[in-house]
Amino acid sequence: MGGKKVLIVKDDPTFVASARAALEAKGFEVLIAADKPRAAITAKREHPDLIILGLVMDSMSTGCSILSALQFEEETKKIPVIMVSSVTTETGFRIDQGGRAPAWLKVEEFLNAPVDFDHLAERAHAIIGHREYARV
Repeated sequence: MGGKKVLIVKDDPTFVASARAALEAKGFEVLIAADKPRAAITAKREHPDLIILGLVMDSMSTGCSILSALQFEEETKKIPVIMVSSVTTETGFRIDQGGRAPAWLKVEEFLNAPVDFDHLAERAHAIIGHREYARV
């Protein structure tokens, strides 16, 4: 796969460890950021091929705030994002639409928790396994 990088932006150490193991097993290099400032710095510095982003971290809007900031910056706006959340599991409020990300949420995919980490790694491979985007 040529050393594709995946940045995980999530503050749940159990999720991060499981996602990292599944992604590394598929040959991805995994980077970690637990908050908005580190996510922005890491994305700009490392130019990951994909970002896996939690919807809710230290506040309900953190994931959307990070997503917006990344999509505003020229050097990070083309990086595809998989968003993950347990909001549906915990509240019943459905963000995805029939298994797809809603149009207003500018992500490649939205996955409801609990996440099947092998499936997450397969989705990452499908999205960026053969994809090249214009790096700035």
